[in-house]
Amino acid sequence: MNRQVVAGLLVAAGLILGIGPVAPASASAAGEFTTFDEIDGSSAPIGLAKGPDGSMWFTEWGGNRIGRITAAGATTEFAVPTTGANPVGIAAGPDGAMWFTEFTGNKIGRITMNGVVTEFAVPTAGASPWGIAAGPDGAMWFTEYTGNKIGRITMQGVVTEFAVPTRGSVPVGIAAGPDKAMWFTEYAGNRIGRISMAGRITEHAVPTAGSVPFLIATGPDGAMWFT
Repeated sequence: MNRQVVAGLLVAAGLILGIGPVAPASASAAGEFTTFDEIDGSSAPIGLAKGPDGSMWFTEWGGNRIGRITAAGATTEFAVPTTGANPVGIAAGPDGAMWFTEFTGNKIGRITMNGVVTEFAVPTAGASPWGIAAGPDGAMWFTEYTGNKIGRITMQGVVTEFAVPTRGSVPVGIAAGPDKAMWFTEYAGNRIGRISMAGRITEHAVPTAGSVPFLIATGPDGAMWFT
């Protein structure tokens, strides 16, 4: 068994699937890691999400590609049309495709299960889209790291943006909550934000000063958990 060190994400049933510096990997609940076929060492995989095809899909920041890996470890890569786009976040959409953010490309991408990529420009220049998640309204919602906004994009590519009240807050992670709203982290603002489907934003200060909240997800207790 290959003992290469990788980053791991705990998923359902106690299994771990991670993306390391150069290779996707899986591990048992006992912590025994297995790495699969290596990809380009400069690809820098970041985002990871399960697709509707039962495979895991990931973004390659440095490689400027979207990757797909099966449970058996077979990896396929698809190039992002925009050069130097630096894809980051990725999530499954309600349309049977994967949606991802292009941090430097300033676009939202959509990739079908066959690898066909479509890109949509973010209206705010230099917005640096980061996190992305499916909303309860059938659209994808994303954070704008530099633009300090929350974006919404329909399945047809229509983008709407909502300014975060706290200036320079640097929104990063985003997830759908159990209350039919989207929740996001404010890395520099040290807050957790909530945005309704109508675009109304409420912010909640994190008690620990300078905590730099980053990722967020819905917990089994009906609350939002964040790092």
